[in-house]
Amino acid sequence: MPQTGLGAALRALRERRTLSQRELSELSDVDNAYINRLESGEKTNPTPDTLAKLIRALKAPERDAAMVKWLADNANASVELVKYVLDHAEIPVDYFISAAGMRFRGDARPTPEKLIERVKRLYEAEDDEE
Repeated sequence: MPQTGLGAALRALRERRTLSQRELSELSDVDNAYINRLESGEKTNPTPDTLAKLIRALKAPERDAAMVKWLADNANASVELVKYVLDHAEIPVDYFISAAGMRFRGDARPTPEKLIERVKRLYEAEDDEE
């Protein structure tokens, strides 16, 4: 099963705190095997309660928590985009959501950097019109 955006986000946040899956399980009171299945993409639909426990145990900043919550409802988000945005704290969650929601024809897909830059320009152009 390919990794999902949600799985990539959970793994990145867990590794940022240097926690093993077992340690996260103990801190969150979420089954270790379930955490593994979420991170691997085998499971994609945690309950809001489970998600809240994981976010709390991961001590996710507000922006990252908002991303994880959005990803729980949007399983098709690009793993590469998720990793890129998590590595760049200056990118607002709105930019991520807009970029993740974009659809492209064929196999041509811009890199996460170019995609975020496009979204940034769109938001700036919108601000200029106001």
